[in-house]
Amino acid sequence: MKAIVFESKTGNTKSYAEILGQKTGLPVYHHKEASKHLNKQDEIIYMGWLFASSVKGYKKAAENYNVKAVCGVGMRRACEEALKDMVERNQISDTIAFYLQGGYDVNKLNGIYKFLMKMMSKVILKEIEKKESKTDEDLETIDMINNGRSLVREENLAPILEWLNKAS
Repeated sequence: MKAIVFESKTGNTKSYAEILGQKTGLPVYHHKEASKHLNKQDEIIYMGWLFASSVKGYKKAAENYNVKAVCGVGMRRACEEALKDMVERNQISDTIAFYLQGGYDVNKLNGIYKFLMKMMSKVILKEIEKKESKTDEDLETIDMINNGRSLVREENLAPILEWLNKAS
């Protein structure tokens, strides 16, 4: 593996990339800077923020590098359903994929993303409000939307580190 390449909107993906870089010793590059340091088809781990299960920047990274793993960072808790949605939406087939829970802070967004996420947040909150009883995940989501919150944790990278240890 040559490097970790990332794209981040609110800082959660950048945080994961930096932690993974510290843990692995791999250099970490923002996708706009990566071409200055990497050659076409170098093996990388790509980390991108999610918008409607789409990993931002992944398609371009896959065109330029040999993406060995793709990591999507989104609001949802890491689970099989979140990973499946991400894999299907991005048509990931020959690459291992990981889903990481990042966080949400509308104040770190701008333009169309801020507008769309404000609308989506209202929909999510209404759906949770309709429930008779709320799960811990529901309460976490309400808090994240209302107060902005990062759920980036080093321990969330364990599956990626385990995969890297097996691959080397």
